Amino acid sequence: MQPFDPSATPGLPLYKEVKRRILAALAIGEWKPGGLIPAEKELCKLFAVSIGTLRKAIDELVTENILVRHQGRA
Repeated sequence: MQPFDPSATPGLPLYKEVKRRILAALAIGEWKPGGLIPAEKELCKLFAVSIGTLRKAIDELVTENILVRHQGRA
């Protein structure tokens, strides 16, 4: 995955950029459908965002049935 640069999309809310990057990773097969994505802590580091920003992006993806949340699963 390319380094995260939020200034590349000025005006776009940060959580939307995180959501876009997650969708891109799924689209190119970096993360497999039905598989696990990295843990929240790892994703926060990868995207250099707070847990709140990350969770807002993931919440939208869950609402759109793109991701399924399994609490406590690693």
